Amino acid sequence: MVLSRQRVPLTGRGLELACGPGLQAPRVQAHGRALARGAQEALALTRCGAHLQATIGGSLATAGDVSREAQEARVIDRRRRMELERQERIFNAKQRTIGVDKAALDQQVMEKNAWKEMERRRDNAFADRMLVTEQRVQIMDRDVQRARREMNMSVQAYREQMQQKHMRREWDLNDPDTLRKDRPARVGDYDPMLGPSSIQKLAGEDLEYGNRMRKQQQQQAMWVVEQMAEKQDQIRNEQEMELLAVERQAEIDERRAMMEEEELAARSMMNGAVRDYNTALAEAKKERETVSRQQDMEDAAEEIAAQYSSDFLTENHNATISALAPHRFIKYHFKGLSEQQRAAIRNEQQQQAAMNVQAQVQQKEEDRNWDLVQEAVRRNLLAGEREVMRRRAELARQTAEEQRRQAAEARHRKDVLYKQVYAGAMDDSFFNQFGTSAR
Repeated sequence: MVLSRQRVPLTGRGLELACGPGLQAPRVQAHGRALARGAQEALALTRCGAHLQATIGGSLATAGDVSREAQEARVIDRRRRMELERQERIFNAKQRTIGVDKAALDQQVMEKNAWKEMERRRDNAFADRMLVTEQRVQIMDRDVQRARREMNMSVQAYREQMQQKHMRREWDLNDPDTLRKDRPARVGDYDPMLGPSSIQKLAGEDLEYGNRMRKQQQQQAMWVVEQMAEKQDQIRNEQEMELLAVERQAEIDERRAMMEEEELAARSMMNGAVRDYNTALAEAKKERETVSRQQDMEDAAEEIAAQYSSDFLTENHNATISALAPHRFIKYHFKGLSEQQRAAIRNEQQQQAAMNVQAQVQQKEEDRNWDLVQEAVRRNLLAGEREVMRRRAELARQTAEEQRRQAAEARHRKDVLYKQVYAGAMDDSFFNQFGTSAR
């Protein structure tokens, strides 16, 4: 028998089985029959479990394995739990008498269907938006690729036309024929650098015939190759330009008429504005030049008058005095000291010298007096230290004598005690004898 743990939906016959006691007699009878069938199924399940238990027990007993006995116990326990769960599910009185809330279940089904419909619509909207976005991206990609292709074609045409090897600045460094093109010791039959005394040139010689013919042949071959390359490049460029012209001709034609009209109108307006602006500029320039010349003349006259009467040229002494203090001068206006100032400075210097001599004499006297005081203090300190050392020695001698006297008195008391009072007492010699013999 196959066991199922899923609940049976309460629709149709399931609802009839779950009805309460207040229903009609046929439904109650049907419910009773259902309970009878449930009891029969439980009994059959019990018998099947017993048969299975007996079968498993026999096999395990034949094998005699402890692990299989444990497996048998686990199987029996699982079957017992399943049976209890099934009985609880079948013989549930509350569910049998009350039933389930069908309206709530129907409401849940409707809500679930509505939610699925909303998700379907949202997915469809997202798909439509993604499709539109994908189309826009494809259009933009095509435009970008077309612009990139046009730019690459323009760059390639420019490189083929204007960036050839022989047109580069460093071609003289990369030219494979540099040595061949270099100037030889003798250039032709009419080399001005070779005089008659050089013996490099004889009458009637034509040394450049072979080189001239070879160069002419090379030049002709190069011309042919260049003409062929130029013709191929021209054909390729013409093809590319035709492609570009075909793609851009329509746009150019449409914009040309509009631009021509706008250009005519703008040109007429610009010409008028330029004429007005130029006229105004000319008038303003003339006025500025007139004013500037007049101002320059006035400034020059004022500058000349100011220089004639300036304190710098007239060497005014008052102009050199600083505004910060009367004894300070302006460095860039200073013209030297007066005779009275020089005399005052010399007098001040003489007084300072005399004061310095007097101060030196006084300082020497003070130093000599200070040396005498320090010597006296040193002698007093030395005498005090000697006295302190003498007193310390005397104190140490007295202390040593007192300690010797006290030690002698202590020895005397100890001898008296050991000889008279503690005659039978144990001294250190008694304890020192332990451990001195093996007996």
